[in-house]
Amino acid sequence: MRILSPEEIKNADSATVKKQGIRSLDLMERAAFQFAMHLVGKFGYIENGLIVCGPGNNGGDGLALARILTSWSLKVSVFLPNNFDSFSPDYQENRNRLPDSVQVFTGDSEGMKSIVSRFDWLGDALFGVGLNRPLEGETLALVSVMNSFEKLKVSVDVPSGLMDKMPKDSLAFNADWIGTFQSPKLSLMFASNQEFVNDFEVIDIDLEVPELNGPASFFLQKEDVKPLLKTRKKFAHKGTYGHALVIAGSYGKLGAAILSSKAALSVGAGLVTAFVPECGYEVIQISLPEAMCLTGKGNLKITDLPDLEPFQSIGMGPGLGKDSKTAEALKDLLTGSKFPLVLDADALNIISENKDWLKKIPKNSLLTPHPKEFERLVGKSVNDFEMLEKAKKFARKFKLILIVKNAHTAIVLPDGTCYYNSTGNPGMAKGGSGDVLTGMLTGLLAQGYTPLEASILGVYLHGLAGDLAAAKYGMESFLASQLIGEIGNAMSLLRAN
Repeated sequence: MRILSPEEIKNADSATVKKQGIRSLDLMERAAFQFAMHLVGKFGYIENGLIVCGPGNNGGDGLALARILTSWSLKVSVFLPNNFDSFSPDYQENRNRLPDSVQVFTGDSEGMKSIVSRFDWLGDALFGVGLNRPLEGETLALVSVMNSFEKLKVSVDVPSGLMDKMPKDSLAFNADWIGTFQSPKLSLMFASNQEFVNDFEVIDIDLEVPELNGPASFFLQKEDVKPLLKTRKKFAHKGTYGHALVIAGSYGKLGAAILSSKAALSVGAGLVTAFVPECGYEVIQISLPEAMCLTGKGNLKITDLPDLEPFQSIGMGPGLGKDSKTAEALKDLLTGSKFPLVLDADALNIISENKDWLKKIPKNSLLTPHPKEFERLVGKSVNDFEMLEKAKKFARKFKLILIVKNAHTAIVLPDGTCYYNSTGNPGMAKGGSGDVLTGMLTGLLAQGYTPLEASILGVYLHGLAGDLAAAKYGMESFLASQLIGEIGNAMSLLRAN
């Protein structure tokens, strides 16, 4: 699913009006009706709502929404701020269409403060995606009052005040639920906007989406990912699905090697070898009999590499530590590998301290930093939009695939294309989850998936397995090992119609 920019949305609106032979007012009516349907589907026939309507087309959506809900015998009022002196034509038309049964309040932020507690839900239709500057003055005060509302808060399309390039300390409406039209918006993907974005749903309004022109951003859905998943052949054998090498672990952190290796097997790799320090030999053999185990010369840490020739994929990083001899082993891997690698955790931290090694990393390798690891690798950012731009520049410069882990994990390609994940949950925010992803990516590469296919499939399945684990064990309680146990179920669910 494409993530449309404000300019693309504007073009799509115009193209829809022209191609479908309708008025912009008809498109607004369609959007408001679909929003009403989704709102009722989500929360039921909720009574006693107040919708705050701005002067533009987002406000027009809100006015149309109030009229439609009222026609369904629901009590809805509107609040029209009095600090605006120009209004869009479609706003004006919907203002004229309001029936007498919709009570209209006008006033400033103080006036809203005096009435808002009377209502059971609050709708935000103040500003849409066209906003290009932070809220200030009376509109800032108005949104502050709206944020103080303690019951259900919903936004039409986007929370008012939310932009892709949110300056530090700027404010937006804190929505419990957002019904966003046709496409997710980039600002909904950013962790720095989490206080304004709790839950959102994409509402299809049958826009004529413009043709793709250059790199774009996408929000991964089942229909995007399902075609990538291969079917295993009847006469296949373990050699058919590759031999993955997981280089991981150090004294006290051998669990990382177990989790990564088990995940590589669970996602379908034919063979998996864990390469660990000598102290990990018995641990691997007892804990994971399905994997093979090789040990290096170091007793407590990785200090060297095995023969790399037998392997079709290699993942390195979880639980390694940053010892100088471990760093040398990593350097040898970067220069010695004949194919793209999966690099995570301490492998990235070591590279962050030796940035001249970046040019040694094989092209199209998969780097999987969490935000702090990204900061060490690429540098600090003032907001998530700048972080995204830095990620694109980094991926392009070194011809690598960056998988920046977050609530909507971003897969950034060297050409600037970006995929945001739709699966996963906060229960995955615990030790071991990243080790599982490293193993899954390594296991997929071993089977012959391309780096892009492995990235998309691995990230989506990782999140989906986390969702299944949360449903079974509870979001707070499930462990990374239980996440691995749901990988097979996630793959079956992805295959299902």
